[in-house]
Amino acid sequence: MAVPRKSGRIRRILWIVAVLAALLAVLCLIFPRVVNTDRVVRFFRYMGLRDKENYGRISFEAGAGNVYAGFDDGLLVGTENGVTLYALDGEQKALIQGSLPSPVLRSGGNMSLVFSPGSAYAAAVGAGGTVVMDGALSGSFINADISTDGCTAYITAETGYKSVATVLDSNFEPIYRFSSRTRYLNACAVSEKGDYLALARLEEEKGVYRTGITILRTGLPLEDLEQDSEESSRLDLGNQVVYELHFLDRTHLAAVAQNEIVFFNVDGEQLGSVSTHSVQVADYAFSSDGWMIIALEQNGGSRVLTVDAAGQTLGELDLTERVRSVSAAEGYAAVLTETCLQTFDRKLNVNDRSWDVLSATRAIVRPDGTVLLVGSGGTKLFIP
Repeated sequence: MAVPRKSGRIRRILWIVAVLAALLAVLCLIFPRVVNTDRVVRFFRYMGLRDKENYGRISFEAGAGNVYAGFDDGLLVGTENGVTLYALDGEQKALIQGSLPSPVLRSGGNMSLVFSPGSAYAAAVGAGGTVVMDGALSGSFINADISTDGCTAYITAETGYKSVATVLDSNFEPIYRFSSRTRYLNACAVSEKGDYLALARLEEEKGVYRTGITILRTGLPLEDLEQDSEESSRLDLGNQVVYELHFLDRTHLAAVAQNEIVFFNVDGEQLGSVSTHSVQVADYAFSSDGWMIIALEQNGGSRVLTVDAAGQTLGELDLTERVRSVSAAEGYAAVLTETCLQTFDRKLNVNDRSWDVLSATRAIVRPDGTVLLVGSGGTKLFIP
């Protein structure tokens, strides 16, 4: 008779657990901001680690030109002497030594690339710290971009051409190459699966330099960069320089330019813009979920806004302090000022904050809502 009673107790426990799980699911649907599932996940994931003195504290070579990215659940650091990938416990997962006088870091999916404009050398790191590239190309780097699924595009200056653009798939294998004999190319972006390549080109008209963006379909050969065709589309941005291009989703892009941040689609249709003509861009960041966060300096303080892939404002706030750094990852945003760190959702609803920022100059929010605070030669992890 003992066995049936034991089986009955197990069934009752399982029934209670199922009911509680169902209630939690209903609460999450009805009150998503009250029941934060990520907070529950963080509680269990960082149980026993939250109070560990050295967890999330990573030491590295300090340098004014260092570049950083959250990558492979750790921190990727690019310096003038190479690239290092650290785990959250401080362990080195990858180390590539090479000359990078002015390192620039691009990261997406399971791929990160560090290069130095004007130099032929670059280093690429994959999942688990795999060294994907450690060497020089035939030309010197001008610009590069990595899509959210790890496809890579880069522009190089090579003998016989004004510029050459190359697209690599997520396995770092070349799938498309475009050589320009007539136009200088200074910025690029690649979409998921490498279907589209966007290029910013510089051209002269009556002694005035102008910028245009060309979007190419990588599955079709391009015969003439100067003409519109089914293989390409174009957008004219006038007399300003494009600093960076990036796909927010498979068919929408953002161009960070001299006087504005422009949002457009692969058909060359401008959808919206954020003017930066009379203000200073303090920082900006892209989320893999198709939106970006922008911090602008104004009147001794800052204006922070989030914008979706179509150029529509999602959230906006004014701060009396200057912003040191902003970051975006999936549904989370982080804003670091001179006195505090705040985390938000994509509509800039506040999630949490910390006043313990000390000398941190960079905030890197992670997909689970935690934030790596990066200072001179070290980090610490903020766990809401």
